[in-house]
Amino acid sequence: MVSRAAVCLVFCFGFVLTAVAAPRYLGEEIWYAVDSDNFRVITDGDPQTVKRLVADLERYRAVAIELLDATPDIPKLTIYAAGDRDTYAGLVGAELAEMTNGLFDTSAEGSYALVNLDGRSAERQLKAREFLFHEYTHFLSYNGNTTHFPYWYSEGFAEFMATMSFPKKGRYELGDIPHERAMTLMYAGLMPLEPLLRATVYNTDAEAKANVYASGWLLSHWLKMTSGKTEEFDQFVKAYNDGADPVLALEEALDMTLAEIEKAYVAAYELGEFDTVTGEIPADFLEATPEVKRLTNREAVNVLAGFIAQSGYNLQALEDLMAYALQTGIYNTELVSIKASADLRMGDFPQASHLLASVPGNDRRQPWYLSAHAWLTVNQQATIPNKGRDLRSLKRASDEFAYLVDKEPQKASHWFGLAMTMEMLDYPREKYLEMLEQAYQRAPRELHIAQWLAEELYQQKDAEYYVRVAKPLIFEIPDEFESQQIKMRLAEFQGKPKSLQ
Repeated sequence: MVSRAAVCLVFCFGFVLTAVAAPRYLGEEIWYAVDSDNFRVITDGDPQTVKRLVADLERYRAVAIELLDATPDIPKLTIYAAGDRDTYAGLVGAELAEMTNGLFDTSAEGSYALVNLDGRSAERQLKAREFLFHEYTHFLSYNGNTTHFPYWYSEGFAEFMATMSFPKKGRYELGDIPHERAMTLMYAGLMPLEPLLRATVYNTDAEAKANVYASGWLLSHWLKMTSGKTEEFDQFVKAYNDGADPVLALEEALDMTLAEIEKAYVAAYELGEFDTVTGEIPADFLEATPEVKRLTNREAVNVLAGFIAQSGYNLQALEDLMAYALQTGIYNTELVSIKASADLRMGDFPQASHLLASVPGNDRRQPWYLSAHAWLTVNQQATIPNKGRDLRSLKRASDEFAYLVDKEPQKASHWFGLAMTMEMLDYPREKYLEMLEQAYQRAPRELHIAQWLAEELYQQKDAEYYVRVAKPLIFEIPDEFESQQIKMRLAEFQGKPKSLQ
């Protein structure tokens, strides 16, 4: 059974601490916000370059939504675009800065992308654009659903989409091999098909990752551009999500043996020439005119602090931002609340409580304060046995979450917190379950929300709903015992599509 307290604590604390000092104060840079209808980029890079990047992102979004048959009703994505390697290291820490040029994450608090523009050359700027196209493909593919793709296709197809270009006004081109993947295939060779089909994030080491991306790109290119079996592949995805063996499922869906698929796969590699396709950007697309705003030092510090607290990549940089704010006279209560949230997630309840107590009364209706205060209360009370809990404090936290739900209904974390407090206050199951379902609808891939909802559905013996929520968890839960428990429960409900209540 999933522990509510454990769920809350993991939700609030679940990120990695990289305590590496920032090479300089992030707040000392000049920061801009570049906004369009569907993107917001926070950058210390050249704003005119970023404007062109955002315009390309809007073009890409218009085409990709049509090609992927994705819903256009998706939230605006915030991107943090570091102008150079030093700023990037300040945001993610020195270790991650050596290993990556960009990162993407999604959570109950929202999604974000991070990229190192490093605008020293046109080639590096192109890589930044390709990275964002790649990650936005993931965002469109996975947003608002629980479909899982095998590792090779998830990354290979995102690589396929990442090289989209716009050679003429109103048109796009797609299908070129990414330069980096071409180099991998040239020097490492093609990955054998069966290991590629069975590759997962968990069983692929760092050295083999590039080969999965490159070979996955080639197989995805063959499927989309040459095979004539795109509809059949959709059947494979369905079977894969139902738990079928990836090799047997692909053979059955494509009506080809593994040897026949591998023959076509190897032939595409040996030919070394890859078709491209051109098409029109949707006729109703209007070219974006991104707006640039220079952020004040205070605005920049608060925005960057919020990102660091949310991501947890380099918490030492948050300490440095606090020091910088004190030195320059821009220390403020929003920054204090952000720091309290980070302390809370690290389990330092006394420090978080101390900081929030310093926030004056006239700022205590601000969302950034209410969120930190409500989650502090929930976490404190979760460590106390039921009969010893402070119901008055919990009721206040519940009211705070209810207010946040009304002000920021798109944030799953608010609905999740409201469900937590209602359950701890002994509301009827149907009441807190309604709030939990709202959280799940907004963040169906947030592990702890889905786990809790699945547990409630199992206890209610709601077979159809349980199967729908629990089946994707098999792909996401790293703990083998918990995964086996879900498989046993799924087997218990198989063939019982209607509610057993």
